[in-house]
Amino acid sequence: MATQAMAPRLAAERRFYLGISAAMLATVFAGFAPSFYLRGIAPAYAPYLPMTWLVALHGVVFSAWVVLFMAQVSLVSAGRTDLHRRLGRAGFGLVMLMAIVGTLAALYGVARRSGPPIVPPLAWLAVPLLDVPVFLGLIWAGLHNRQRPQAHKRFMLVSMIGLLPPSIGRFPWPAAFPLPVIIIGGQLVFLAALATWDVRSRGKIHWVTALGTVVLVG
Repeated sequence: MATQAMAPRLAAERRFYLGISAAMLATVFAGFAPSFYLRGIAPAYAPYLPMTWLVALHGVVFSAWVVLFMAQVSLVSAGRTDLHRRLGRAGFGLVMLMAIVGTLAALYGVARRSGPPIVPPLAWLAVPLLDVPVFLGLIWAGLHNRQRPQAHKRFMLVSMIGLLPPSIGRFPWPAAFPLPVIIIGGQLVFLAALATWDVRSRGKIHWVTALGTVVLVG
């Protein structure tokens, strides 16, 4: 009886994580379609800097993580937790590669002046350099809590939300919208969805959701 009672809740949980993961995948694709995925095909939101091998590598590596994340959520939704665990171990190497390539791309971005035009390149460098340890910290917390599924999946989801600002910032926002509002607001949309699911499924916000919100907004 207890198993039967848990079934609808488990199905709803899987639908939620699959849905929010698909929304994040769509956000990444839409944000980078003109400048990367469909460069030269989709209308450009703004003039883009020339493509280099490091920028292309950065795009490929981080895109691989987004696809891996979606695959991991899909495997859990399909009940294939065995494959989920195997793929998770293989994904650890990708995380390390992301940290290296992300740091190199951030340093290279100073010479390219790839940040917002209103911010000095060296000042903007603080943003991606801080993002790397935050991402690694959230991933570590997720792996550390892999025996606690509710904490594990939330840490992994929050780490993915933390990667969305570059995609969100590339949408054609009105010039009157300040960049911090766009970046933080975009993340809060996904964090609010997670908090709403917490309240609906648990009656209160999960501590990982609260901690993740403080970290990302901070």
